[in-house]
Amino acid sequence: MKPQILIVHGPIGSGKSNRAEQITDRAKTNGYRVYGVISRRVLRGSETIGYDGYYPQTQRTHQMVYKDTMVSGPEWKQLRGPFLYNEHAFQLANDSLNEAAHLMDEKTLAVVDEYGHLEVRGFGLYPGLLKVIETLRGGGKLLILCRTDKIDNVLRLFTGETKVLILEASRRDFWDSLGDSFI
Repeated sequence: MKPQILIVHGPIGSGKSNRAEQITDRAKTNGYRVYGVISRRVLRGSETIGYDGYYPQTQRTHQMVYKDTMVSGPEWKQLRGPFLYNEHAFQLANDSLNEAAHLMDEKTLAVVDEYGHLEVRGFGLYPGLLKVIETLRGGGKLLILCRTDKIDNVLRLFTGETKVLILEASRRDFWDSLGDSFI
């Protein structure tokens, strides 16, 4: 039986989100409906100034996390250090994950990019992720991206019988290791 959950991990800039886009493209080619959010890093030169949320089901983007010098407004809340997060962008992602949870079947893929500081504390993408996890028994796939130090936090969300595949984003043999075992 193929794993229902794929965790792709690595440090900042290791290619996690690029892998997510490749996997979602592959899933769409194979007839999957894709929901959730992919975080696209925004650079100014070599400096990370923020992340845009890309929503595969609508193919739209929305500012999600940015340095406090780059954005302002009531929808922006303190995240960590100089970064702020956009409540509306996270709500869009959670709405998409909730929609996936209601439609979860063998041709549905939900993407959570990424499971980070907010999610560990029960915020951010956590509510939508939990809804998807609750409905995985009905079929479907879940792709979670996280930094390597968050893998244990992610694994605690699942029961021992859940089939999970864990791959490092920067593995040279990523696609050979993944093969057709997930999508």
